[in-house]
Amino acid sequence: TVRRFLEIHGESLEKVVFAVSELEEATYQKLLPLYFPRSLEEEIQSLPYLPADIGNAEGEPVVPERQIRITEKPGVPDDASDEEGLEADLSFIGSHAFARMEGDVDKQRRLILQGQLSEAALQKQHQR
Repeated sequence: TVRRFLEIHGESLEKVVFAVSELEEATYQKLLPLYFPRSLEEEIQSLPYLPADIGNAEGEPVVPERQIRITEKPGVPDDASDEEGLEADLSFIGSHAFARMEGDVDKQRRLILQGQLSEAALQKQHQR
């Protein structure tokens, strides 16, 4: 990632500092010549040790399972017609916990703090 960043923005930086612990230092000393070779010979020697996939243009790893996928109508099969898809999409509305909440929770909390909520409503709020 640092190497890819420097390939794009390297002219604007004078120095890169890696702050590592003593335990990590040996690993960095071994790996830095692979990504930042000091000579052509060192670069040629490092090629077999570099991973085949070195990420995207910024050097970040590309993991297909983590990529964002956007679909036209989530949860609706591609072969469903528009009317069937609309019914399927509307069937779950009101079934999740947030939609089942009664009243304005923020308003109820404000009334509780002001001492203006009835005992029954206060008990119900406490149960939630």
